[in-house]
Amino acid sequence: MHFRVITLVNSLVLGAGYAGLNAYYNIRGSKTLISRARTFTFYTAMLRNLVRPTKYTTSLGFVIEEEVKEIDVDSKTVKTDRGKYEADNIVVSLGCVREGMEKLLEKAKNEDHLVIGSEDMLDEYLALQIAFYAKRLGKDVKYSGSPLSWLGKNVEEKVTHLLGKYGISAYEKANLVVPRCRPPDFFNFAKVNENLEVKEGVYVVGDLIYGWPKLGELAMRTGRFAGRRISGYKGRFEPVFIFILDTGMGEGLHIRSKVPWGNPWNVAKVSRVRSLMKRFIEKYYILRKGNMGFLFYL
Repeated sequence: MHFRVITLVNSLVLGAGYAGLNAYYNIRGSKTLISRARTFTFYTAMLRNLVRPTKYTTSLGFVIEEEVKEIDVDSKTVKTDRGKYEADNIVVSLGCVREGMEKLLEKAKNEDHLVIGSEDMLDEYLALQIAFYAKRLGKDVKYSGSPLSWLGKNVEEKVTHLLGKYGISAYEKANLVVPRCRPPDFFNFAKVNENLEVKEGVYVVGDLIYGWPKLGELAMRTGRFAGRRISGYKGRFEPVFIFILDTGMGEGLHIRSKVPWGNPWNVAKVSRVRSLMKRFIEKYYILRKGNMGFLFYL
């Protein structure tokens, strides 16, 4: 394969998912975003389709549509299927892939007796969301996993209460398993410093951070932080797990926890307002093309 002359750029963002878009939106000055598609997929809204038709994609006209093939962290160069780039700053936000997820959602929709679990403990929040939506459809649903115990006692107690309230019992062996998220062949999960860097000027954000939950809201925060760092922000990143577990029955559980990062702080609140908030979020991110905006402060 013959690559054209190297394109020099100031800030190069790789991937147009939760993290990449928010990095791009928060970089001041010259910036370039490369992704394999000019489309943003909001997976929270995709899951909602189990219960009700919901739009979950939107077009991104500013994206350069190329497929990343190789990243050289030391030289800050990137090869794609159409060229080669050299950048002052790189944000690696290519995400990871859950192979078989679409087939799993089809089974959740079409089968009547489900025991839902996850291959990775950190994906239990996804298994729970699918379980509640399946229960909303009137199916016989059981759950294989913890009540998000790894997010703290307050969270565990609220999840346990909701499982009991809506008749989702525990079962050891799952017949529907949320697949583990796999990184690209050419770039593995990476350990980052407090600035989300693997090297000065090379940021790894979102689902590619080693050992962190693969969670959209968290990914957006990492992308936003990287974009602001490139633009001169001097603070350090403080991770927090934030998620609304929608029961599908008009109630939502708003989870906020720092427990996965060694801080005991965790808060969990159940209300109808949280369910309405999730409906708003599903529409907001499609209209805003993935831009977190003021929702950072919620």
